[in-house]
Amino acid sequence: MTREELDALWFQAMRQSIEAGEDFIRYHFAALVAAAEQKPISDVTEAVTKTVIDVEKLLCEKIGRQWQPSGMSIQTLVDELAALVAAAEREACAELCEEMEDRENPYERNVAVLDCAAAIRARGEA
Repeated sequence: MTREELDALWFQAMRQSIEAGEDFIRYHFAALVAAAEQKPISDVTEAVTKTVIDVEKLLCEKIGRQWQPSGMSIQTLVDELAALVAAAEREACAELCEEMEDRENPYERNVAVLDCAAAIRARGEA
């Protein structure tokens, strides 16, 4: 199967899981791939599960979490990683603002620069 065909099946599996109110995307995906390749679902389910576990482990490593075999949600892990990246980016921007502070310039400009840094950091608290 091509990458495009697999992507289409993945999105179809996501839709099925959402419509069913389940978090069993990998099983829907395995069933769709098995049907498309005319293979027993057990063969495909094993390969999909291994890939999902590999992705979960990689995400856990990136966010500094211990992987648990209890079935972590890839979406939750991706959201957590995105939040960490956003927080790091906000802090880097706030630090750049603070570096612009000029102790020899008028008070108003420094207050504005420091207010800017504080506002950037506050975005993560909302």
